[in-house]
Amino acid sequence: MGRTASSIRIPKVRIFECGRWKALRKDPFMNHSANRKVLISGASIAGPSLAYWLHRYGFDVTIVEKASAIRGGGYAIDIRGTARDVVDRMGLLPRLREAHVDTRKLSFVDAEGTLIGSVRPEALTGSAEGLDLEVRRGDLADALYAPLRDTVEFMFNDSIDTLDDAGDRVDVTFASGTRRTFDLVIGADGLHSNTRGLVFGPEEEFHRYLGFTFAGFTLPNDFGLAHEGAIWNVPGRAAVLYAHEPSDHLHGFLTFMQDEPPIGAFRNPEAQHDLVASTFPEASWHLPRLLTAMREADDLFFDVGVS
Repeated sequence: MGRTASSIRIPKVRIFECGRWKALRKDPFMNHSANRKVLISGASIAGPSLAYWLHRYGFDVTIVEKASAIRGGGYAIDIRGTARDVVDRMGLLPRLREAHVDTRKLSFVDAEGTLIGSVRPEALTGSAEGLDLEVRRGDLADALYAPLRDTVEFMFNDSIDTLDDAGDRVDVTFASGTRRTFDLVIGADGLHSNTRGLVFGPEEEFHRYLGFTFAGFTLPNDFGLAHEGAIWNVPGRAAVLYAHEPSDHLHGFLTFMQDEPPIGAFRNPEAQHDLVASTFPEASWHLPRLLTAMREADDLFFDVGVS
């Protein structure tokens, strides 16, 4: 669960980013887990997943999260292959089976909005029908939180403000003013990791832009969709409507290729709206409805593809 990378070595102290479990597991640090205090920044998916295993191996784990609680919502996540084996070993499989959203159809339309064809999702993803799972991100986050709430310390409404490598420990000051000391600090706080920025500097120095920008949001389900997705697609651009189940709302998604990342729009919602609207000028299919809903949405997620 998460990206894989090697550990970042600092004299006597190691700071890891999410996904570096393989490196951590092989580290001699693991042989002395008793009373070792670990801080994880981020309580979405990677952070609690890692916290579960660290606690199981005897570490004293704290998770800091800037939100006031575990965040719900979000798009569906596929759980298959190794990920399915992991959630089974964590005892989460029964709960996640109950949360399975069971997408049954993906439909594709052309530039004019005319249906081209429909397929089962497994035809594109390679999933095994009846074996692999698809769950909302929020449902997965809740499932990961449940076994940790009484065994791992959560610091909600807070974040890391400063990190000081003291040689044999990491001294941490939080945005709330609280000061704590840890043996290990792990950044699991997403694409725009605050932890990585504190240790290594501005994220622009490390990101590799993949050439596309996207905007996601929810909107009223005026389309009669359930357990399916519909995709409008032309070269370099796509618009998606996705309904997990019969509901009053569904997800809208607009994505497009762009030579340079729209850095000036990242913290400017109006600029985000204008950029996306100018990229989808057509009046075909449900594009006008999607653009109106994007401007009205209170949950717009605008970002770029980077690695």
